[in-house]
Amino acid sequence: MQIKVNGETVEIFSGARVKDALRKHSRPELKQVQGNKKMVCDRYGHELDLEGELSGGEELVVKKRPAPEPRS
Repeated sequence: MQIKVNGETVEIFSGARVKDALRKHSRPELKQVQGNKKMVCDRYGHELDLEGELSGGEELVVKKRPAPEPRS
């Protein structure tokens, strides 16, 4: 099945998870997500878990995690 990651189409196996698509797209980026420096979102901006299952045709966006807001 095909998934888009940051605009690049990657071909992955049926039943793959978000982490599998990232691994195919970019291992360094996967490590940054695992290290909580970046996050993976769907096309609507909702954050996805690396263990989330994909069904094909989805669009994933890897982006920098926003800095935490200071506490008052």
